[in-house]
Amino acid sequence: MDPSQMSGNRLQRGKMQKTILVIDDEPGYLDLLAFELSRRGFFVLTAPNGLEALDILEKERPDLIITDMRMPVMDGLDTVISIREKHADLPIILVTGFSTEERVQRVLAYQATSYLKKPFELEMLMEAIQKHLSLS
Repeated sequence: MDPSQMSGNRLQRGKMQKTILVIDDEPGYLDLLAFELSRRGFFVLTAPNGLEALDILEKERPDLIITDMRMPVMDGLDTVISIREKHADLPIILVTGFSTEERVQRVLAYQATSYLKKPFELEMLMEAIQKHLSLS
């Protein structure tokens, strides 16, 4: 079975591994972020757009979502709205390099829990992840 099709948190060295779903249409960025998060002990699921992310959410329950704002097929705003319909309490970090402040405010109004503007330092993302997952 493909690891991306498994449900729940993963065991790593005797403790539960947190799962993060990363949604971004830039393959290089998606791969880099998945690699860095995996290196820091997270189990990472990836999707190139919001529609594929919703398919993953039918099978998986990640602990946190990181989504880009501007993507083909389904953009960040529509993705956040759709996620909130079924997962009201799931932390969502919005990342973007292209959106206007007005568009970002609309997404935050739909309860994306954090916002980071690209490019950002990886440590800024890690701080947001730790805040939302209450990690020490």
